[in-house]
Amino acid sequence: MLNYGKSPFLECSSRGDKRFSAFYARINGRSIEEQYQAAKVFTDGSTGLHWRKAKGRKATNAAECAALYERLWRQYISEHPELLDVLKKASGLSDMFARPGSVNQAATLWKIRCEQVVPITC
Repeated sequence: MLNYGKSPFLECSSRGDKRFSAFYARINGRSIEEQYQAAKVFTDGSTGLHWRKAKGRKATNAAECAALYERLWRQYISEHPELLDVLKKASGLSDMFARPGSVNQAATLWKIRCEQVVPITC
Protein backbone atom coordinates (compact mmCIF):
# COMPACT_ATOMS: atom_id res chain seq x y z
CA MET A 1 0.00 0.00 0.00
CA LEU A 2 1.21 3.48 -0.86
CA ASN A 3 -0.20 6.72 0.53
CA TYR A 4 0.18 10.28 -0.70
CA GLY A 5 -0.82 13.32 1.35
CA LYS A 6 -2.39 12.83 4.74
CA SER A 7 -5.23 10.90 6.31
CA PRO A 8 -8.04 10.36 5.62
CA PHE A 9 -7.02 8.77 2.33
CA LEU A 10 -9.24 8.32 -0.70
CA GLU A 11 -8.57 4.75 -1.87
CA CYS A 12 -7.84 4.79 -5.61
CA SER A 13 -8.33 1.18 -6.61
CA SER A 14 -10.96 -1.40 -7.44
CA ARG A 15 -11.44 -1.83 -3.68
CA GLY A 16 -12.05 1.88 -3.16
CA ASP A 17 -13.49 4.63 -5.33
CA LYS A 18 -13.74 2.79 -8.63
CA ARG A 19 -13.79 6.07 -10.55
CA PHE A 20 -10.08 6.27 -9.69
CA SER A 21 -9.23 2.65 -10.50
CA ALA A 22 -7.18 1.98 -13.64
CA PHE A 23 -9.33 -1.12 -14.18
CA TYR A 24 -12.57 0.90 -14.26
CA ALA A 25 -11.41 4.22 -15.78
CA ARG A 26 -11.94 3.94 -19.52
CA ILE A 27 -10.53 5.87 -22.47
CA ASN A 28 -11.68 5.01 -26.00
CA GLY A 29 -13.56 1.95 -24.75
CA ARG A 30 -10.59 0.33 -22.99
CA SER A 31 -9.47 0.61 -19.39
CA ILE A 32 -6.34 2.57 -18.52
CA GLU A 33 -4.88 -0.65 -17.10
CA GLU A 34 -5.49 -2.58 -20.34
CA GLN A 35 -3.85 0.13 -22.43
CA TYR A 36 -0.89 0.53 -20.08
CA GLN A 37 -0.17 -3.19 -19.87
CA ALA A 38 -0.62 -3.70 -23.63
CA ALA A 39 1.93 -0.95 -24.34
CA LYS A 40 4.72 -2.83 -22.55
CA VAL A 41 7.46 -4.32 -24.69
CA PHE A 42 9.40 -7.24 -23.25
CA THR A 43 12.92 -8.52 -23.90
CA ASP A 44 11.58 -11.28 -26.16
CA GLY A 45 9.89 -8.61 -28.31
CA SER A 46 6.38 -9.49 -27.20
CA THR A 47 3.91 -6.65 -26.72
CA GLY A 48 0.16 -6.08 -26.79
CA LEU A 49 -0.39 -8.72 -24.14
CA HIS A 50 -3.53 -9.12 -22.06
CA TRP A 51 -3.12 -7.26 -18.77
CA ARG A 52 -2.92 -10.52 -16.78
CA LYS A 53 0.09 -11.68 -18.79
CA ALA A 54 1.88 -8.31 -18.69
CA LYS A 55 1.14 -7.12 -15.15
CA GLY A 56 4.12 -7.32 -12.83
CA ARG A 57 6.61 -7.90 -15.64
CA LYS A 58 9.45 -5.47 -16.29
CA ALA A 59 9.14 -3.78 -19.67
CA THR A 60 12.06 -2.63 -21.79
CA ASN A 61 10.12 0.57 -22.50
CA ALA A 62 9.14 1.28 -18.88
CA ALA A 63 9.66 5.07 -19.12
CA GLU A 64 7.46 5.30 -22.21
CA CYS A 65 4.77 3.22 -20.53
CA ALA A 66 4.86 5.39 -17.41
CA ALA A 67 4.43 8.49 -19.58
CA LEU A 68 1.50 6.84 -21.38
CA TYR A 69 -0.10 5.96 -18.04
CA GLU A 70 0.07 9.57 -16.93
CA ARG A 71 -1.31 10.85 -20.27
CA LEU A 72 -4.23 8.42 -20.04
CA TRP A 73 -5.09 9.58 -16.52
CA ARG A 74 -4.86 13.23 -17.59
CA GLN A 75 -7.18 12.53 -20.51
CA TYR A 76 -9.62 10.68 -18.26
CA ILE A 77 -9.72 13.54 -15.75
CA SER A 78 -10.15 16.10 -18.55
CA GLU A 79 -13.11 14.06 -19.85
CA HIS A 80 -14.57 13.89 -16.31
CA PRO A 81 -13.84 17.32 -14.80
CA GLU A 82 -16.13 16.65 -11.83
CA LEU A 83 -13.55 14.12 -10.65
CA LEU A 84 -10.91 16.83 -10.39
CA ASP A 85 -13.08 18.46 -7.73
CA VAL A 86 -13.15 15.16 -5.81
CA LEU A 87 -9.35 14.94 -6.00
CA LYS A 88 -8.89 18.54 -4.92
CA LYS A 89 -11.03 17.98 -1.83
CA ALA A 90 -9.09 14.86 -0.81
CA SER A 91 -6.41 15.32 1.85
CA GLY A 92 -4.65 12.18 0.66
CA LEU A 93 -4.82 9.33 -1.82
CA SER A 94 -3.89 5.68 -1.40
CA ASP A 95 -3.52 2.59 -3.53
CA MET A 96 -3.65 -0.61 -1.52
CA PHE A 97 -2.16 -2.64 -4.36
CA ALA A 98 0.77 -0.32 -5.19
CA ARG A 99 4.36 -1.25 -4.47
CA PRO A 100 7.29 1.16 -4.06
CA GLY A 101 8.75 2.08 -7.44
CA SER A 102 5.67 0.99 -9.35
CA VAL A 103 3.45 3.04 -11.61
CA ASN A 104 0.19 3.49 -9.72
CA GLN A 105 -3.00 5.48 -9.89
CA ALA A 106 -2.70 7.15 -6.49
CA ALA A 107 0.73 8.64 -7.30
CA THR A 108 -0.37 9.81 -10.73
CA LEU A 109 -3.65 11.26 -9.48
CA TRP A 110 -1.88 12.93 -6.55
CA LYS A 111 0.47 14.63 -9.02
CA ILE A 112 -2.50 15.86 -11.08
CA ARG A 113 -4.24 17.06 -7.90
CA CYS A 114 -1.17 18.91 -6.65
CA GLU A 115 -0.84 20.81 -9.91
CA GLN A 116 -4.37 22.15 -9.39
CA VAL A 117 -4.42 23.01 -5.69
CA VAL A 118 -3.51 26.56 -4.69
CA PRO A 119 -1.85 27.01 -2.34
CA ILE A 120 -0.15 23.71 -2.94
CA THR A 121 -0.89 21.34 -0.06
CA CYS A 122 1.15 18.36 -1.15
